[in-house]
Amino acid sequence: MKFVLMLAGSLLGLAIGYIPRRLHQPRPSWWRIIAILSVAVVVVLAIYPPLAGSTIDAVIQHRADSTKSVPVLIRATQLQASPDEQGTFLLPAEDARVAKRPIMLRAYQPVLDAIAAAGENVPVVVRVRRAESDLVFQADEVVAVDPVVTLPYIMGLEERSRILFFHVPMSWIATIAYLLSMIYGISYLRKRTIESDDISVAMASVGTLYAILATLTGAVWAKFNWGSFWNWDPRQTSIFILLLIYGAYFLLRSSIEDRARRARLSSAYAIVAFATVPFLVFVLPRLLPGLHPGSADDSTAGPLLSLTSDSLNSTKQVIYSIALFAFTLVFFWLANLRIRTERAMRMTRVSEDPS
Repeated sequence: MKFVLMLAGSLLGLAIGYIPRRLHQPRPSWWRIIAILSVAVVVVLAIYPPLAGSTIDAVIQHRADSTKSVPVLIRATQLQASPDEQGTFLLPAEDARVAKRPIMLRAYQPVLDAIAAAGENVPVVVRVRRAESDLVFQADEVVAVDPVVTLPYIMGLEERSRILFFHVPMSWIATIAYLLSMIYGISYLRKRTIESDDISVAMASVGTLYAILATLTGAVWAKFNWGSFWNWDPRQTSIFILLLIYGAYFLLRSSIEDRARRARLSSAYAIVAFATVPFLVFVLPRLLPGLHPGSADDSTAGPLLSLTSDSLNSTKQVIYSIALFAFTLVFFWLANLRIRTERAMRMTRVSEDPS
């Protein structure tokens, strides 16, 4: 199901991105509205929902760091409790993530009042720590009451996992952009139409922008997980090489004055450059040991490509699919603006120099 959802998001974005099919025409109003709304939905779903794990996550976290609390989705099964000599209340509850797992929450009055205000059997996200057993937990804080949607708690990533909703789609769409640049480069060499060259360079331009954004978001993620923005991990190294390859593409175009020769050489370069993309993006980082998920010393292919059914929470699968759709539309919008800008500049040069 994970692959079906992500493939559907990508294909739907590509399908709508090509409407109208002539990429040099302005995008219709309904198209722009869909793009803006879809991006807004991704931003809201990536930032607003609280994280919520299970009491099993809290037990595992306790073994690593007993002072750290974990947001857990629970339901209070009884709201009547009496304080003990330390002034805490022992409240019967149920783990909402693990069906029919009864637990006890040890809470002080403010936390008890917040849970009681929600009511019995109402889902509540509470930050807890394991107490005297695997079924008794110290409740420190109520994070959210009856949330519409929650994101999974991932030990070691926690709140930092939210950036992956932007980092991963940027990387994937950059790959698609370079593929389209190659396809339109082939089209130019076959038909010698300047429109194909315009589209090819636009795809490469916006694809490189997406690759830069993927690199920057990955660097931010690396800072908080690996300790520094740049670690020369195989994944970081390969995308750096990819940026150098396409940087040379733009240098080539800027160094040639003759329009036909520039289009012919850059189209050939786009074909050769894309031959390196699958190796640098999908092969090299998996051949070498590294810090990035999916490296040679990782037990899985990474959460997105892993065949394990629980490698990616179902909520995240949906958000990733929407993100792929949304950022694909933004990609086509930016490419459309780049194509139209190039056409306008060419018409201006012709009108200024009719000879």
